[in-house]
Amino acid sequence: MTCIITDDEQNSRETLRHLLNVICPDLLILAEAKNTAEAKRFVDKLKPDILFLDINMPNQTGIEFVEENFPMSCHIIFTTAYNEHAVKAFRLNALDFLLKPIDPDELEVAVNKCKNYPSTINKQQIDSTKAMLSNAEDKNLQRLAISTSEGIHFINIHEIIWLESMGSYTKFGLQHQSQLIASKGIGEYEELLSAHSFLRVHQSSLINIHHIKRYIKGDGGQLIMSDDQEIEVSRRKKEELMEVLKKLSIN
Repeated sequence: MTCIITDDEQNSRETLRHLLNVICPDLLILAEAKNTAEAKRFVDKLKPDILFLDINMPNQTGIEFVEENFPMSCHIIFTTAYNEHAVKAFRLNALDFLLKPIDPDELEVAVNKCKNYPSTINKQQIDSTKAMLSNAEDKNLQRLAISTSEGIHFINIHEIIWLESMGSYTKFGLQHQSQLIASKGIGEYEELLSAHSFLRVHQSSLINIHHIKRYIKGDGGQLIMSDDQEIEVSRRKKEELMEVLKKLSIN
């Protein structure tokens, strides 16, 4: 098998080259590129089996490069120095990646996977990963990147009224526009939004507490949201909701 290494940092290229020579001596390194423009020329000319591609590069990221040249003729193994939270995007979308500093065992596993299986990257994986990385990079999370079958929508957090679980998908109720169906489960968004005034009130529902219009008493009760959507509250979540409503009434 053959490969090309693409990384804007010389030290990173040298480190990966050394690891490959030691761990995968039968993998021939055809070329090394310092940006995606060079990578494009090398891939077209040399037609490698594997492209090691850094994510965070100037001018064009690795994800943008794959999106622009999709479908790729070779297997892609992304390399990244993103933090662990951002790397979750890769795990969720089943993309091959190596977290810097590269672990030799993980490198060997990734290369062996390329030997045994063809590349499986699809457009939805690319869009979803871009969205998740955008969310991870936004430390204050003023906007949420929502990946749908139509592409990526960037929505201001305060415009999100509620989220409803639809199995492995999530429906978003938004201000001033139609609903969106996201290609990720509600649990992933709960992790991102829990620190931004969002509360899980039911296994199927996550709500923005600032969009609560009325609470109807009951076993668990129901919430009427600012768009008049009725959200059921589970008995298990009722006490937590009452504490939130108490704080809202005080403020």
